[in-house]
Amino acid sequence: MKKITEKIIPCLVFCVCLFAARAGAVEIRLTAGAHDFMVNNITPSPIYDGSTSHTFGINAGANINHTTASGIVLGGYAEFYLEHNKDKLDPDHSPLWYRFNVYGHGPITSLGEKLDLLWHIDLRNKQNTVSGVEREIKNFYGLGLAYDREKYHLALNGYGGFFYLEIDDDAPRAYAGYDREDLDNGTSAISLMLDGSLRLSENVELLGYLQNWTSIGVGSDWLENEIVLEMNFKTPSLASDSKLHVRVTHTRYNLDGYYREDLGRPVLPWDNDTLIRVYLSLPWGV
Repeated sequence: MKKITEKIIPCLVFCVCLFAARAGAVEIRLTAGAHDFMVNNITPSPIYDGSTSHTFGINAGANINHTTASGIVLGGYAEFYLEHNKDKLDPDHSPLWYRFNVYGHGPITSLGEKLDLLWHIDLRNKQNTVSGVEREIKNFYGLGLAYDREKYHLALNGYGGFFYLEIDDDAPRAYAGYDREDLDNGTSAISLMLDGSLRLSENVELLGYLQNWTSIGVGSDWLENEIVLEMNFKTPSLASDSKLHVRVTHTRYNLDGYYREDLGRPVLPWDNDTLIRVYLSLPWGV
């Protein structure tokens, strides 16, 4: 029941945001582009040759955002990726995977000029990647410090919540003999995030973040590290208010918690993936 609830809440929030969009309450941007989904440092085996894997494809999505009169920001995105699975890291991989995020944040108090204390809600879901992620759920709530100037932004956020990662059963079964019941893990966790952006010119912006998730309780350990870098370019020559985005997302997973000594091999012969995405975004009027 807990797993179902953790998945349904973000879906409901995102649907509410879409309903608000139809009422003209939020800004919507549609996205479309191409990408390379990389997996590095693959351990050589009779199944995998140990080289870096590249999986190319196309993607599309929608971003929604609304800022209230009191400064509360509500939004989210949904992204869909269609790929050609030429390397067969997952022997039975569906060519379509997706991810979505629902978020909100707002001011609590001002701590000085341009320095604010904020509350945060961050609900994420990712499913069916070629790197073996069957399902990942991150539902987190926290506080953050934000420092805003005209040309740059810095923020440090701390969260607590629920982290769940299920590994697809096909790759572990083929590689090391793992069974389906060995492949999911959900836990309470904390997260620390450093976020920033820099406007390089009137038409170019650099942004990114570093984030870590760590389990809490007995035997606590890091769960996942992620780094994101993105360049945004305004492209008025293509369409009014259009933007070109180049985004790199590198994720490293701690898979030690899935290890079975009797099998003698890790659950997967890799522990990372990198998504390189180039896409356009356009406003959608409703």
